[in-house]
Amino acid sequence: MHPDWQQFLDRQGAHFEDVDGVPGVAAFDGPAPCMQPELADLSPLGLLRIEGPEAATFFQGYATCDLRDVAPDRAIPGALCSREGRTIATFRVWGAPDALTLRLHRALIVPVRDLLARFIVFSKAELVEPGDSTVGLGLIGDGAEAMVAEICGAAPEPGEAITAGPADAPHVALRNRGERARFEIWMPVARAPEIWQQLAHRSRPIPWSRWAAHRIRAGYIELSPRTAGEYVPQALNLQANGLISFKKGCYLGQEVVARTQHLGKLKKRMYRFSIAGLEGGTPALGSPVRLHDPDGDKVGEVVAAASDAGRCELLGVVRIDAVDAPLFVGKHALELEDLPYDVPALSARA
Repeated sequence: MHPDWQQFLDRQGAHFEDVDGVPGVAAFDGPAPCMQPELADLSPLGLLRIEGPEAATFFQGYATCDLRDVAPDRAIPGALCSREGRTIATFRVWGAPDALTLRLHRALIVPVRDLLARFIVFSKAELVEPGDSTVGLGLIGDGAEAMVAEICGAAPEPGEAITAGPADAPHVALRNRGERARFEIWMPVARAPEIWQQLAHRSRPIPWSRWAAHRIRAGYIELSPRTAGEYVPQALNLQANGLISFKKGCYLGQEVVARTQHLGKLKKRMYRFSIAGLEGGTPALGSPVRLHDPDGDKVGEVVAAASDAGRCELLGVVRIDAVDAPLFVGKHALELEDLPYDVPALSARA
């Protein structure tokens, strides 16, 4: 987090916490007004750029998504896998073929950069890490769309990216999928205080945990260092959410991903749960999910968790044959919740 931006948020009454290796807003001072939309600082997320005449051609060989679908006005979700087919990052990507921008967990930017740097030397492209020079703001709920349009001239539809502002300091708006309207606006750090103040008097500033809870309810995972490199994409439902193209050419880990899809052999996958009455102390990522009682057999692990409105929203990768049985994380019973999308059978060839 840029020190100037952190100082600004501190003056707005923000308190900070560690979000898997990077700072995020834990709370704001004062009573929380019952106001829509909600305004969030997205500092736990960050940007990485791939620039040069062969940027898209290079990244096509590593991303699970098809870079031919990306454009300056089109942002698509994707993932990056290891050679063993384990998912090491999830991201949104947009831009021209010679100037791609990836949005991902800030603590994964350096590992992803270092991985790609080993191969990009053979291409006419380079990796550019903006660092703390860009800031993301999130808007959620009723009225969010109008506010984004006020800042950017229009609000993006799902899959769109809208660029506005001066050429030397543009900002980009994205719409996240889900039942509630959720937008991101990315901008230079120098412009962020002005835009925050423009939005804050008509919205409710919220902590990072509430933004994360909205994302969990939408059934999407943003991989972070504690969950990276553990699961094939299908275990995280990425094939159900458009992050994998089964029609593009080869990419890093593609053989394992394709074999998992077409043979349909998957013992565990991601489900959505909740824990009632849990205000704080959310389960740590990687906490075991146990069968029948707090000391039962381990059948899965927590991959995302956030406290919000008196309960914990949670995503867990759990053994498929155990998900309908009583499950616990620590002493807390899990309530199985519906995902707002269908997860198709893997055995059907995509």
